[in-house]
Amino acid sequence: MGFHNNIYSYLQGKKDVILLGFVSASTIASGLVPAALSILTGRVFNLLNEYTQWSDPIHELRLRSMVILALGAGSIVIIWICISSWMLLGERQNFRVRTQLIDSYLQKPMKWYDDNDTLTGDLTQTNRCVEELRSSSAEASALTWKNLVTILALTVTSFYYSWSLTLVTMCGAPVIVLCAIFFSRLIHIYSEKENSHTAISSQLLSWSMEAAQLVRLSCMQLVEVQNFQLAVKKCSKNFMKMCLYASANTAILKFLTLTIFVQAFWFGSTMIRKHKLRIEDVITCFQSCVLLGATINGTLHQIVILQKGKVGVINVNEFLKKDEYLKEDFKNNRRFYLDGGISEKIELRNVQFNYPSRPTVPALKNVSLTLPVGKITYVVGKSGSGKSSLGNLLLKLYDDYNGSISIDGIDIKGIDQKSILKNITLVEQRCTLFNDTLRNNILFGSKETDELVRDESLKAACRISLLDNFIYDLPEGLDTLIGTGGITPSGGQQQRIAIARAYMRDTPILVLDEAVSALDIIHRGLLMNAIRNWRSEKTTIILTHDLSEIGPDDMIYLLEDGEVVEQGLQRNLLLNQQGRFFNMVSLGAGTDLADSSSLITTIEIPGRFKTSTYEDSLIEYELNTPRIDEDSGSLMEICSIPLDDFSHRQKDRSKAPRVTIQEKLNEKDLSSDEKGSEKDRSQDLMSILEIMKRMYSSSSRKGVLYLGIVCSLYAGISNPIFSYTFSYLLNGIVPDGNSDRGSSGYLLKWAFIVMGIAAADSGLTLLKEFILGYHSEIYIRTLRDDAMRKITYNRIEWLTQDNNKPSELSALLMNDLRDLRTSTSNFISFVSSFVIVSSVGLIWAIVTGWKLSLVCISMFPLLVIFSMIYGILLKKYETEYKNTIAKLENVQYEVVTGMKTIRCLQIEDHFKAKFNVLKQTAKLMGQRRAIVTGFGVAVSNGLTMSIQGILYYYAIKLVIHGEYTTKKMFETFTLLLFTIMTCNNLVNQIPDIRRGQRAASKIYRILEGIDESECFETEGHRIVPIVENPTGPIIRFNDLSFAYPTAPTVKILKHLSMEIYSGDRIAIVGESGCGKSTLVNIITRLYECPSNSLFVDNTDVNDWALPKLREQIAVVEQKPTLFKGTIRENLVYGSPLGTADVDVFNMLKYVGIYDFFATLPEGLETKIDSGLLSGGQNQRLCIARALLQRPKILILDECTSALDTMSSHIINEIIREGPPTMLTISITHDEQMVRACNKVAVLDQGHIVEMGNREDLLRQKGQLWKLVTRIGD
Repeated sequence: MGFHNNIYSYLQGKKDVILLGFVSASTIASGLVPAALSILTGRVFNLLNEYTQWSDPIHELRLRSMVILALGAGSIVIIWICISSWMLLGERQNFRVRTQLIDSYLQKPMKWYDDNDTLTGDLTQTNRCVEELRSSSAEASALTWKNLVTILALTVTSFYYSWSLTLVTMCGAPVIVLCAIFFSRLIHIYSEKENSHTAISSQLLSWSMEAAQLVRLSCMQLVEVQNFQLAVKKCSKNFMKMCLYASANTAILKFLTLTIFVQAFWFGSTMIRKHKLRIEDVITCFQSCVLLGATINGTLHQIVILQKGKVGVINVNEFLKKDEYLKEDFKNNRRFYLDGGISEKIELRNVQFNYPSRPTVPALKNVSLTLPVGKITYVVGKSGSGKSSLGNLLLKLYDDYNGSISIDGIDIKGIDQKSILKNITLVEQRCTLFNDTLRNNILFGSKETDELVRDESLKAACRISLLDNFIYDLPEGLDTLIGTGGITPSGGQQQRIAIARAYMRDTPILVLDEAVSALDIIHRGLLMNAIRNWRSEKTTIILTHDLSEIGPDDMIYLLEDGEVVEQGLQRNLLLNQQGRFFNMVSLGAGTDLADSSSLITTIEIPGRFKTSTYEDSLIEYELNTPRIDEDSGSLMEICSIPLDDFSHRQKDRSKAPRVTIQEKLNEKDLSSDEKGSEKDRSQDLMSILEIMKRMYSSSSRKGVLYLGIVCSLYAGISNPIFSYTFSYLLNGIVPDGNSDRGSSGYLLKWAFIVMGIAAADSGLTLLKEFILGYHSEIYIRTLRDDAMRKITYNRIEWLTQDNNKPSELSALLMNDLRDLRTSTSNFISFVSSFVIVSSVGLIWAIVTGWKLSLVCISMFPLLVIFSMIYGILLKKYETEYKNTIAKLENVQYEVVTGMKTIRCLQIEDHFKAKFNVLKQTAKLMGQRRAIVTGFGVAVSNGLTMSIQGILYYYAIKLVIHGEYTTKKMFETFTLLLFTIMTCNNLVNQIPDIRRGQRAASKIYRILEGIDESECFETEGHRIVPIVENPTGPIIRFNDLSFAYPTAPTVKILKHLSMEIYSGDRIAIVGESGCGKSTLVNIITRLYECPSNSLFVDNTDVNDWALPKLREQIAVVEQKPTLFKGTIRENLVYGSPLGTADVDVFNMLKYVGIYDFFATLPEGLETKIDSGLLSGGQNQRLCIARALLQRPKILILDECTSALDTMSSHIINEIIREGPPTMLTISITHDEQMVRACNKVAVLDQGHIVEMGNREDLLRQKGQLWKLVTRIGD
């Protein structure tokens, strides 16, 4: 890691020595080119005095001019190598930093992730800092160091020809340096502030997308948009201050640079008149000063980039240094290894533990317990009792605890963590799946290298985890993509995938932390029985609140408030009727249904179990063949349907063989990258003119834009005016005895005129730079606000598309739009300056001397054609590079958001390898871009130099032939010279302008891809709430059939009819995939249903004003969603304004979680982090939040799946007594929740098969009875 906060911290001497050699040599050589040009220019102009001494002055002029042309041609190769070498050096630093960042993310402890409140926002901002580091150490460094060499060489050259003139010329240099230092510090301050608020904005955007359903159902879109707009406004405020200081810096330095010309020629003319200097000396010094001024002026913009790069490297270094203290934990603590497995026991003695974010609230209090090897041990307790903390400590995810934890008598603090993770597998309630195929998600962590053995184990894993039907329904089988751009499994399906993943690891110790809580009772029982058979004679620790699967001979530890309050075998604990465990069992008892444990049949794994409920041929087929049903629509349609709503299919299908896709990482990633690149290339970038047209049409401050353009035009006009007036000063070096030319009065007059124009030019530059920067910032702020609004109000299905990853959109809005900001302001300045300079300057030059001007104009088509070719090439390679970097950053995002699972499965190497594959591709793209950029800059400079040589030749020739006077020649020549140099500087801005095109193309593609009519802002006309005493049903389904828009031929709901009345507490049950979740989506209008098929309070659901409809409904999702704010902020999220604390406290008591929050030192102001609440506590907090919204309709989607028996009992009692709503709908697999409801509806294959009272339905032995007894399975 770099040890200095400079932009070259990440260079490595040994590895970079060859490239540094090229950089140094080419930088020095290219920096000397302007000095050589100054000397050659002086020799050409000296012919004005010497041509009478030569017999053939034209021949001598031709020779001297040809040397300049040769210099221009030779400089192309030198500058090409210089720019490209610097860019390659920047890329090396770029990828070294990114590699260290991914390593850092993979090494940071879990407590760091817990403490970081703006994790995804910081990730986005850190990536931006890396890009600014790369840019500053590449192109900006190349130009700056080359210019420094040029300045030094020009200064030496000038000193050689006239030390006195040079001293007079350079007397303003200290002032220039002081100004640069002063303003750079101010720029640094506000750049850091902008970066800080950018990170906050990124976090808000990511949260809004990740919690899209909660945001929409809580009608909090406006709040999220306003919070984002407020954060973005703070970004803009700091940028505008930075822009003001940067503009002032540019203007002041420009004025000081221009005045150098005045003092130089005033003094030079005086010395010529006194015969102390020759014209050659003054011209050489003048050319040096002109180039010196242009060089300094060109360096000013680079200084700002260098300053941003310094800010970036400081931020990156700070981030990387934060985890220095971790090295002992992760690298040095390697005294013991568990290579021989675990043979004795796991023991905890007086363990006291507090999460770092809650140092005063103990999660475990003097816990002592023994976990025997080769047996199943249950650790039970209500939510928040400390069960999950045990699992975290066993895996050494936290090590700051008191007491001891030992494995086979060895304290785990002395055991290498990787060795522990190798022997222990943790399966959590909220498992993490990665953006990869289903096959790879199961194989993650598997150490088996033999493909045949691995495939056999994979088949067994799919059988034991009950995934065969799930795989059967997938169009691509195990090779179906999971995550962004693929399918999103339901909670239960995710947990089964996690169990299959654990089977593939098959470690000596398995820790199941509420690992089957999202499954229905049938699948839960089947899976737990299969796990028992699989884990026989292996150590299994089950952390759960579900007591139904505990056997009489199972060892139990009961935790309450972080303490072990009871322990023993189940049969012994049940003998104590006054005990806590007996009381917990009693709360969950009372069912008249058959004991679920007696109804579970076992599932065979070859060589391990005795019986099988599925045929081997079925799973064999499913692992190698995609299921394609001719009647089920296209593969794309099927893939796009939420998996929890797939209907069960018939299994007597014709089966076609399929070649199994290899899961080799490199081949897969490279293949997908190639496809992605082809897709990206197929989408043409928006032209810069189209971008400007859109900016103008959307601008709310056109007056500011007009003012900026006017200032830019006048700044452009000042250039030829300065050139013209300066020609008079220049002409004074050739005294004329017939006039006052060259006299003191003449020089003084024109010196003041030139200084006045320089002051005006600098003032206009200040206004131009700031006003255009201000308007461009307003423009991208508008784009950010519009994008946030449309994303937040858009249909939820849009977020599942492959191009709409939260990480990519966050990087686009907060990082890439900065490039667009630069592009728009630079382009306006570019066009206005180019038009004025090229038109006014050339016209003026033509009027002054048309012959010399036409020679110059004849060269312009060459510059224009080259600029077009250069722009096209640069656009192509810049886009490819940016797209590859975006993929690289997506891997970082995936690592950050799934770090705990990555560490537990020990698959850091997989993500490092995935990162490295993309890194190699990005390196190749970076090399191509470096070559193209270097080529463009080199040819542009070479052409400019060659044109100057041609102009020198023809100008002097006209004077020698007597066609031009020296005055006329100098007037025309200075106009053309400044015109060419200005145009050359503008051409060098093309890379900066091109970079913004990709950002603009993507942001407009997003904005135009979202139809305003789909944003649900003003749809519907009913705004009256549901009446208090309705005469008819509150919800009525009328022959509803529904298919998701992306798969219109696949019907999820089929001719469904049902009526739900006020006072109903209805449980909707059915097998996974029968369409239960789709009902919630339709009732809340997350998806549109046909007209006249669903009525809410006798109004077609499509005729409701969407906000008013959702105000009437509160949904508690299966996975609780909380943000990293205070407990109060989470509770009142979506609630009416003015919710009082007493209401909050009463609701916390209502859901049985008040006592926990009462113990927190900061109470409701406590910040929520990942370690503060257990899964059950999270869920009860969400239930309290839903009820605080005072809904008329409450929908619970598996809301008790993660709750302990006591908490489930509390919620069940709330439902049984009737919550403060008109209607409660509970989608559930929990039999006790079904008991709490007064009505049951059974959903099967998209329609209601029976509905009524639970006891009546069971007596009829229909579908509900079949679900419970598995006869119909």
